[in-house]
Amino acid sequence: MVARLFRLRIALLGSVFRGGFRAIFRTVLTAILAIALAVGYAWLPGWLSNDAAGRASIGVFLASALMAAIALVPLFANVRNLEPRQFAAFPARPGSVATALLLSTVLSWPMIWLLVWMAALVVLQPDWAVPPWALLVSALLTIGLSISLVRVSSGAVHLLVPRRAIGGLRWIGLLIALAALPLIVFLLTDAVRSAHSSAVHDTAEVLGWTPLGAPAAGLAYLEQGDVSAAVMRFAAAGAALLVLVALWYLIVARSLSTVERPDPDGVNSDGLELFERFPAHPREVIAARSLTYWRRDPRYRVALFAIPIAPIVMVAALWIAGVDPAMLSLLPLPVILLLLGWSLHNDVAYDSTAIWMHVASGTKGVHDRAGRLAPVLVIGLPLVILGSSLTVTVAGDWRTLPAVIGLNFAVLLVSAGAASVFSVLMPYPATRPGDSPFAQPAVQGSGAGLAQTLSMLVALILAVPPVLFAARPILEPELVTNLIALGFGVGWGLLVLWLCTLIGGRVFERGAPELVALTQTFD
Repeated sequence: MVARLFRLRIALLGSVFRGGFRAIFRTVLTAILAIALAVGYAWLPGWLSNDAAGRASIGVFLASALMAAIALVPLFANVRNLEPRQFAAFPARPGSVATALLLSTVLSWPMIWLLVWMAALVVLQPDWAVPPWALLVSALLTIGLSISLVRVSSGAVHLLVPRRAIGGLRWIGLLIALAALPLIVFLLTDAVRSAHSSAVHDTAEVLGWTPLGAPAAGLAYLEQGDVSAAVMRFAAAGAALLVLVALWYLIVARSLSTVERPDPDGVNSDGLELFERFPAHPREVIAARSLTYWRRDPRYRVALFAIPIAPIVMVAALWIAGVDPAMLSLLPLPVILLLLGWSLHNDVAYDSTAIWMHVASGTKGVHDRAGRLAPVLVIGLPLVILGSSLTVTVAGDWRTLPAVIGLNFAVLLVSAGAASVFSVLMPYPATRPGDSPFAQPAVQGSGAGLAQTLSMLVALILAVPPVLFAARPILEPELVTNLIALGFGVGWGLLVLWLCTLIGGRVFERGAPELVALTQTFD
């Protein structure tokens, strides 16, 4: 089995050189550029720092970033070559298939690129005062972890994620990569500014205990003469390798004994745009309809364009007043997320007469409330990740990232939860569909100002606990307190959103006829 897969791998490697002259030329040019990139990546630590300790920290950081990129490759790969389920019809045991696939992965272009990078490291780091056995151990652990990571992530994706959801998974991977980019740039810039950068050193210290950076950290400690620390890092990498290999064998066994999950009932591909992406269940259909409204209705687009204005004005006023710019950088994103979640507070009125569909079909209130949250979550959650990364980059201290993410996550969810209750509790006239988004409603409701004020006040009160919980970790950065703040922010936000969804659903069911009557009156 292993020999056959090795022959298949060699055939796949050679297939890229087939075709016309242009195809072969592009392949050769791509290979040359890839080799140059590998050599440049290996040369980067020496260029960024002249200090041995600084080069070691940067090397651990860059090696970890490369391993993380290898683990994310299956999220972006369109090909499905040599996956476990393709061998289900062959008379081979799962263990044999798993071993063959694992070993033959060495003969793939990403792994060859990794070997070129490792060879360039040895050539460009002549000052490595480490025994040859240490280089061999580090190289074997790096190759083994890379193969295991890419195999486990690829196998898990094809086993657990339906084919129709692969596109969404790629967007998630792209979001993670974009969120990490500002932090990587910040750390590398900090390393250039200072040979003894604490940010880079602390990052390398943390990554050195993970499968991503443990092999490189072991070499760094041996270069410094700390043999016990190096052995512990190598042991951690070896333990992680054993766990990943065990997971791979379990994934292969499961893949060979199951078939690919079919699409849910009701999913079709008849040109229904967002509706064909969701199962035919009330909550999911309402989510698709709400996302369609937010994408097409100019009333929602105008509201979204207006949201960033408030934080810009606030930051400008506080900056003129002399507030520290590092503290000001923490302000815009929570304000934007607060306003984004709060924008749902009159969502039922924007539905106009369409609300009757939910009432006439007997839709549960909790399904109505949960489905309408989809646009805010689709826009807000990427903002939380990307914006938090940019915030800590501007503030200049990456250690506050967990607390900042927890704070922003909680603010988004509690404001959306409060607005979800008030949109059925105190609806007021809104611009009708088809009218200019700047036009005033035909009927002026006396409770418009009260509904806006109360909904914003409740959202602000619910946001106080996560703000207070994150204040100390942000002002006095420590890893443990930041992680606690992250856990509290995520837990508090989810709890408040869940309770508000239940309360809003109960209010919707009790007052459904009145809601229909009110929206008819608004028109």
